[in-house]
Amino acid sequence: MTLKELDYRTGDHIEVSLLWSPESGQLAVVVVDEDAGEEFAMEVEPEEALEVFRHPFAYADRRQLEFRRPLISQAA
Repeated sequence: MTLKELDYRTGDHIEVSLLWSPESGQLAVVVVDEDAGEEFAMEVEPEEALEVFRHPFAYADRRQLEFRRPLISQAA
């Protein structure tokens, strides 16, 4: 699956990416916390994508999270 990075931000050793799959139309927000050595991804709907991208931790406790490093390395 090809993933394209639509948006990216970083601050306080936390990186947040909004990724999109052109094949499936799937959107995901990926969060990497370098200090904690943790990362997670969550699937999002188009109408909520920017809100989750801006505030991923507010939505993380309500979502099924995926913990996969390959998701990040596939972003183009």
